[in-house]
Amino acid sequence: MAESRDKVRILAVVSSDLQSQIRRQLDSLDMSTVFVCRAEELGHCFRNGEVYEVALLPEILPDGIDWWTIWGELALLTHRPAILVYAASANFQLWSGVLEAGGYDVVVEPYPREKLIDAVLRAAQSFALRYEIDAEADRAGEE
Repeated sequence: MAESRDKVRILAVVSSDLQSQIRRQLDSLDMSTVFVCRAEELGHCFRNGEVYEVALLPEILPDGIDWWTIWGELALLTHRPAILVYAASANFQLWSGVLEAGGYDVVVEPYPREKLIDAVLRAAQSFALRYEIDAEADRAGEE
């Protein structure tokens, strides 16, 4: 995680009708969550070099944009967040697609508070471990 921050940052791409539910579930975590409703809003989230440990992405947004399109933008970041995809239901194609693309997990509706929080915490730990490994590799390369 970035040394200048002590809170885990979550980028949640959540439609307006689900935002209050997801916000209530994540409020108990000592994390900073940034909500956006549309894929077009993602650009402003990264302009200042913001680092997000976890990205919570929908399988598909109401405007037809899917997680794969959003993943394409996130994959270009220097510090790619751990990806959690949420969906009304999941099939083998979704699970395997998310995992093959390097995503962390799929959370299936209903989104029980404990399951969502557990998935977010595990994803944040995965990011922290990956970040630490990358930092060690960078230091080793400088020697």
